[in-house]
Amino acid sequence: MGLIDLFINSDESSSGKTSTPAPVKQPVVSFSEQPVGQTAPAFTFSSEPTPATQTYQAPVQVSNEYLQKAFELYEKGFESLNKDGFDFYEFYQSVMQGGPTNPQVYTMAFGMGSIMDKSLSKTKLINDADYYVAEITKVYNDNVNKGTTKKQNLLVQKDSENKNLVAELENMEQQLEALKVQIDDRKRKLSDIDSKYSPELTDFDNRLGANELAKRKIVDSIEQVKQGINLNIK
Repeated sequence: MGLIDLFINSDESSSGKTSTPAPVKQPVVSFSEQPVGQTAPAFTFSSEPTPATQTYQAPVQVSNEYLQKAFELYEKGFESLNKDGFDFYEFYQSVMQGGPTNPQVYTMAFGMGSIMDKSLSKTKLINDADYYVAEITKVYNDNVNKGTTKKQNLLVQKDSENKNLVAELENMEQQLEALKVQIDDRKRKLSDIDSKYSPELTDFDNRLGANELAKRKIVDSIEQVKQGINLNIK
């Protein structure tokens, strides 16, 4: 089965522009913002190289909307990587349905797979599992890189605007009463900085947090099955 372009709608919140990505051929994830009023973040599988595994400290609470979306996208991404015939993906599905803590499930799944593919072996299953983890990690890394970059850019924009307003305020206060009207205006703008940026910053934290938890969940389940293979298939 070939890779699928899950979905990604990139927006630039400050300019209001929205773009739709071109289809991709191989797995890697793109993380992007959603315009105000549209549905949550998106991830896409592509083939661009990514750096070593990243980590993101998720907030104490992650939006259920983003978390559910991230789970669904990682599951679809996992499915999109499935190769023709019986490989680890089909084995994984069988084991998860039967219960990954039941040793007999592994034996039964391996027996069923061996009937469908005479070349099936423990080594092949382990190698396939490593492949899926590697591809999912590429997706995760790309999400972290892009989401973190966008968040950092927004923070830089916030800090720059904050510094500029503080400088203007100090200058106006030196002119005393003659500039009182302008000083009051800048104070109002300065007091609104946090409320202006807080929703978008919280949004990025939710996206990155959902990305972290979704990746961790599916990789942990793959590793569980991988461990079960090592313990139960001789």
